[in-house]
Amino acid sequence: MAKKSKYETHVLPNLGKIEVWAKKGATAKEIAANLKIAYSTFRKYLDDGENGDERYSALSALYVHACEVPDQEVEASLYKLANGYTAQVAKTFKVKTVEYDETTGKKIREYEELKTGIDEVHVPANVTAQMFWLANRVPDRWKYKPEAERENDDEGTGIVIIPEVGAADV
Repeated sequence: MAKKSKYETHVLPNLGKIEVWAKKGATAKEIAANLKIAYSTFRKYLDDGENGDERYSALSALYVHACEVPDQEVEASLYKLANGYTAQVAKTFKVKTVEYDETTGKKIREYEELKTGIDEVHVPANVTAQMFWLANRVPDRWKYKPEAERENDDEGTGIVIIPEVGAADV
């Protein structure tokens, strides 16, 4: 009787769990740890599946599809944050009520109660989110670090190149 591979014993029986973990944003390293296999082994299964190995194609397709969900959610959040937005937030307010006698006009009683209401809050655009978005989506015009300085810079600090605005662009 041939010994079963880690793929057969640790991965295949857990495809449903792998999908859930990936949809919740778990990285390949975290999933490998959850499966109690080496990250390099898990990565090999994913890569082989992407490269046409039918033994691992189910895992690879499932993982890619499951990762699309959180990636799209984060992308939408980043886009929203880069542009700023208005959100409705539930808030609790203390409301004071005073009751008066209609005939005499004297105060009968006074009480306070907590009420929940909706408040509209503006979240301003975030410059860091804009930098990430532009550097990744329009890299030919927006670079986090110029190519020439990248080679000589060992500190890991960078600059943002902002293209010139010409008269025709205004």
